[in-house]
Amino acid sequence: MLTRRTLIAATAASTLAMPAIAQSRTKIRFAGGGVALYGYMPFFVAVGQNLFAKHGVEADVAMFPGGALAMQAVLGGSSDVSCGFYEHTIQIAAKGGHLTAFVLQAQNSGLAMGIRKDLAGEIKTAADLKGRKIGVSAPGSATHLFAMQAMVKAGIKANDAAAIGVGTTQTALAAFESKQIDALSLFDPIIADLESKGEIVVLADARSTKGSNAIFGGPYASGSLYAETSWLGKNEAGCRMAAAAIVEAVNFLKKATPEQAIGALSKGMCFLGANVCEAAFTSNRDAFNHNGTISLAQAETVKKMLTGFDQKIADANVDLAPTFTNKLVG
Repeated sequence: MLTRRTLIAATAASTLAMPAIAQSRTKIRFAGGGVALYGYMPFFVAVGQNLFAKHGVEADVAMFPGGALAMQAVLGGSSDVSCGFYEHTIQIAAKGGHLTAFVLQAQNSGLAMGIRKDLAGEIKTAADLKGRKIGVSAPGSATHLFAMQAMVKAGIKANDAAAIGVGTTQTALAAFESKQIDALSLFDPIIADLESKGEIVVLADARSTKGSNAIFGGPYASGSLYAETSWLGKNEAGCRMAAAAIVEAVNFLKKATPEQAIGALSKGMCFLGANVCEAAFTSNRDAFNHNGTISLAQAETVKKMLTGFDQKIADANVDLAPTFTNKLVG
């Protein structure tokens, strides 16, 4: 007998109709930058529904607590492709490195930052975070950069608060609810769960297109797949297949009901329960209103954000052209 959850998963699978999986596949070692559920949702759908295999890729996935650690896995050679934020390509370019994003998973930042409700009387804006502890997925990850950007915009320095790595799952909730941290910069469903329980007061919210544009001043490229530029040049065929799997997942998410979207994930991926994740999907649906390509305008917005608080990136005057390519999409 099909339960409600297995029925939803079956419906999702039928929506993502699969032909016979290729006998010979190209192996790609993916580094996942944490369970940033909506920023990386196309990747998780592709894994949960075997879309990589469908498009000719044997996906070997290693998960990390945050995007910065996934990036290091690619730079160190233990992984080939990172499921991470586009902004890492600009960071590395400023240091003389070469990473290229080749398919967009999500637009908008998808991030939100809030404080514990019991501190609402002391912390009114991001400027009041000076000297406080902010939970992020991992120092240097997109969650950390978002917090720094919010602080700089509020008039204090990017390093005026301590960034504490708390991961992206129950460890983040535990750190927040046990008062080990004063604020949290993270994605849904963690933020949505804390909101539903009345435990967090959100100070900066970039989960919708309107909110993301208001904070960053323009369109934004967030979740992507990227690789070292030299490796990508030698493995374009495999990366084109991986990009096709992501685009199929994006197109599915554009039309999927919340139940279908969450049902398409691997079992246990929505660790806070279906109701929380389905409600959060509706709030994050804007993230998938794209065709898998990264626009120059999106890249410029990301660069502007990074140069706003990192003088080394500003001084580097990064050429954006090598940081992304759209030739493998479509």
